[in-house]
Amino acid sequence: MTTSGLFRSFRFGAAAMAAALLALGSGSALAAGQNLADRHVARGMKCDACHVSASGGALKAADTDYGVCATCHGDYQKMIEKTAAKHKDSGQPNPHAQHDGALPCTECHKAHKPGVNYCAQCHSFVYKVP
Repeated sequence: MTTSGLFRSFRFGAAAMAAALLALGSGSALAAGQNLADRHVARGMKCDACHVSASGGALKAADTDYGVCATCHGDYQKMIEKTAAKHKDSGQPNPHAQHDGALPCTECHKAHKPGVNYCAQCHSFVYKVP
């Protein structure tokens, strides 16, 4: 095989591998440049699922510790249960079952901005925060 033929094969293989990895990760991680709101829209939700109007603005349940998130995702205990299996074999604790208690969802999840790894303030845990 010529050098250019080898390069074309490698390039095709790398592109196919990248596409496969993206397909495997779809739904579980955010693509570059996306935020949590983008993830919800990609799953068919409209702005008024969380906001009082379709144009955004105030949240429907802004005055609670868990905000509008609990409407669909359940309270803090429910999130601990939902995420337990995901973190069981990760070598890191479940970030929802942490020692600072039931934090507001927005401590980590920022909706229209990148999420924040709250635990990293003190620990070296690595979490992908949607």
